[in-house]
Amino acid sequence: MTFLDPLWLVLAIPLAALLWYRRPPSHALLLFRAVVTLLIVLALAGLALKLPSRAGVVAIVADRSLSLPGNSDALQRELVATIESARASDSRVAIVSFGRHARVEQPPTSMKFADFQLGAGQDGSNLHDGITTALSLIPRGTPGRIVVISDGRWTGSDPRAAALQASARGIGVDYRVVERSTAADVAIERIDAPGTVAPGESFLVGAWVHAPTAQNATVELRRGSTLIASGTRALESGANRIVFRDRAPRTGTLGYSLHVATPANDPVPENNRARFLVGVDGPKAVLVVSGAKGSRFPQFLAAGGLDIDAPAKPEFSLESLSNYSAVVLENVPAADLGPNAMSNIAQWVSGAGGGLMVTGGTSSYSSGGFYKSALDPVLPVSMELRREHRKLNMAIVIAMDRSGSMGMEAGGGRTKMELANLSAAEVLGMLSPRDELGVVAVDSMSHIIADLEPIEGRNDLRKRILSVDVGGGGIFIFEALSTAARMLLTANAETRHIILLADAADSEEPGAYKELLEKCKAANITVTVVGLGKPDDVDAGLLNDIAVRGGGRIYFTEDANQLPRLFAQDTFIVARSTFIDEPVSLQPTGGLFSLTGRSFAAMPPAGGFNLTYLREGATAAVLTHDDYRAPLVASWQSGAGRVLAYTGEVDGKFTGAMARWSDIGNFYSSLARWTAGGNAPLPGDVFVSQRVENGVAHIELQLDPERTSTALRDLPRVTTLAGAAGAPPSTQRASMSWTSPDDLAIDIPLSAGSTYLSTVDAPGLGRVTLPPVVLPFSPELAQATAGEGRTALERIARATGGRERLRVGEIWKDVPRQSRHVPLRLPLLIAAIVMLLLEVAERRIRWLGLVPIPKLPAMPAMKMRAPKERVPRVEPVAKSAKPEKVVEPEEVAEPPADALIDALRKAGRRAQRKM
Repeated sequence: MTFLDPLWLVLAIPLAALLWYRRPPSHALLLFRAVVTLLIVLALAGLALKLPSRAGVVAIVADRSLSLPGNSDALQRELVATIESARASDSRVAIVSFGRHARVEQPPTSMKFADFQLGAGQDGSNLHDGITTALSLIPRGTPGRIVVISDGRWTGSDPRAAALQASARGIGVDYRVVERSTAADVAIERIDAPGTVAPGESFLVGAWVHAPTAQNATVELRRGSTLIASGTRALESGANRIVFRDRAPRTGTLGYSLHVATPANDPVPENNRARFLVGVDGPKAVLVVSGAKGSRFPQFLAAGGLDIDAPAKPEFSLESLSNYSAVVLENVPAADLGPNAMSNIAQWVSGAGGGLMVTGGTSSYSSGGFYKSALDPVLPVSMELRREHRKLNMAIVIAMDRSGSMGMEAGGGRTKMELANLSAAEVLGMLSPRDELGVVAVDSMSHIIADLEPIEGRNDLRKRILSVDVGGGGIFIFEALSTAARMLLTANAETRHIILLADAADSEEPGAYKELLEKCKAANITVTVVGLGKPDDVDAGLLNDIAVRGGGRIYFTEDANQLPRLFAQDTFIVARSTFIDEPVSLQPTGGLFSLTGRSFAAMPPAGGFNLTYLREGATAAVLTHDDYRAPLVASWQSGAGRVLAYTGEVDGKFTGAMARWSDIGNFYSSLARWTAGGNAPLPGDVFVSQRVENGVAHIELQLDPERTSTALRDLPRVTTLAGAAGAPPSTQRASMSWTSPDDLAIDIPLSAGSTYLSTVDAPGLGRVTLPPVVLPFSPELAQATAGEGRTALERIARATGGRERLRVGEIWKDVPRQSRHVPLRLPLLIAAIVMLLLEVAERRIRWLGLVPIPKLPAMPAMKMRAPKERVPRVEPVAKSAKPEKVVEPEEVAEPPADALIDALRKAGRRAQRKM
């Protein structure tokens, strides 16, 4: 036993003295009070039992990489459940998953594990970080153990360093092997292909294929969708080299895929495929994407000497964009591009030095939905709706879906409802004080958030809009439209409009919406619908019909993050001041000569233009000669790339007199040529190379050892775009480092399924964009030496005192014993309360019998004498006088002492009986 707070023991002395001084009249009561006092003192002092225990933490480290078999998920969940079922009530379990990174799935807890939720990157096995993360979850001084569920194959740092940390803390690392059978695995080991070739050059591609036994295999090589070679090859046991030949047909990037098929059942079919890229040096074409059928604009550019590529269905992946020097968007709406394509183009321009030219029209710029899109920040012109250029006042009612489905998360930590609120607030910010805005939230009934009134003076309107919360059920369409229409009937503005936000898969109760929309049309009320979902959803047809009958537009999106952009786009169109459809004279500036090398002084008028505003830092090459003084041609440098905005329509109804201008082809091609010429070539005594090996892209910059003038002002920086299918690219920036007096290098880690496009910017020398690269296949799928992973796990276990766990539930038996203190405060206090109740019972009913405490022996009687009175001093008198007679006082008898004590005791007993 021990005391946790022994300082309280000093109370025993004064309490014992008090108990003796105020002792009760019987031995039973004295015993009860003594025991109660003792129990309270022991509880205050923290009496505790010191007992051995195995209570602690078991951290499970689960491998989530691609190298594990297909049923590993179910097996790992089963092993976790087995460990949890064997856990004592005072023990805890922590879960760590690892792949390329380590992630904490569950901190130490006694709760049941739900499931693996976090992505750790399947194309890696960072076992080192998995073990160190598990160690960090076991508190110091707490018994613990780690169990690794893996095949033992690892990437990144050597896990033996983590094993040393575990050994230093006395924490054993056990393991359970989960691996594929690789006995009959045929695998592609390596691809030998040139990083770059010249246009028209023939080159060789070598592939190394490992076979466990001699067998035949079908080998197929494709460039894109074109079959380059196919046939049956006899594979010998071991490594086999297969050589292919191809010729570069054009400049840009060539994408190849290799497939090896065997008749036997291959246990790891994923490593029978490989993908690689080959760059082709030379001038690159310009990608032209036209939103108007039959446009002559590509012909104008081709006549000006540009190499044009105008595919019917262009792709905007990083790999595809690397084939071009610039992208020209001719009157293309944002909806035709999509969010991912716009994000890829914007990142490609800023990070890889690509060029971008955007032309105007009724489907471009703000009218086309580019406001608040990924392309908006890279354009040299802004598209806000300035109030001074508004011609008509507007009255807009926003009817928003607030059904239960709007409570779902839409990415970025925001719900669909929050994004809908932000969209309505975006419309509020675009309107002028004289405009009217109303907001109604609808589920099975209408909830008016803001009445339709002028915006001026409504300071709390934005706060009220952003506070709309989720309701229940679905959205009742007729209820939403009828409420919004009634609100607009009292509007004073000339333009009356409804924006209806509804779920394309959960729009209910349309009612007599057709008759209602006919009345809205008669009252000059238009309706636009924004549908959350796909055009083929169950209620999409209803929403599309509402937009058609309402004279508005229909927008569908599955990404709620696009709602603010769509609301803004519709507001721009309703305002009808973003595209000026009247002829306007043009005024070239000195900036036009900088772009084209020509003045083009005699420019005819344009038939119309998109009203935009020049951004700070941009250059206006051509201005409209009217009250707006708006830019018709503007340019700037966006990151590493060039961007040019042409706000007129290049070929169409609003081209105007420019369509008959003899120099129109030279004018357009000069603008596009400037856009495409963004990268400055490096000097001849500087060489940049790139190769892929061991899961990284190794980029090297070599300086001529005999150079005389080439000097770097600073370390070269490498900007790498990493893009996967269906996701916006990420940007990585890092500086190269010296590896020798003449060489600098950097390694870029690669992930399977992503394309990496790197640009090297050497200060004072120039900039070069390298061909894109990919990881041919994940390192996790490479063929492993038999027993390699098991051997790695055995070494870690031996270094830490662990072992292989075939029965993982028994791991709790090997958690180190550690003494622990079991506090007894609560039991002691409960016992004190019980003893106190027993004392009360004894006093009331004398259930133990009243045994009096023996009397103290009587004290002998003492004779009390009264104190002598002080005799006053008598003055001497004459002898003749007679002395007075002095009378002595009588003695007063004191009562006997034992009689007094008996009287006190009788009084005490009477008091006890009264209690």
